[in-house]
Amino acid sequence: MSLLLIAALLYVGFALGLILLVDNIVGVFFRDPRKPAQLRSFIFSRAFIASQKLDQE
Repeated sequence: MSLLLIAALLYVGFALGLILLVDNIVGVFFRDPRKPAQLRSFIFSRAFIASQKLDQE
């Protein structure tokens, strides 16, 4: 029974990973051309820096 559970979790994880991969690829090709391209890590770093500035006040 545990082997079946592990197989099901692996299958769900693979399916979610594939969905996220396809979503990112589609987002690269079909993004709004007027909007500048930004990496997600850049967005996260800006949010982190802003949160650090709030803590210092």
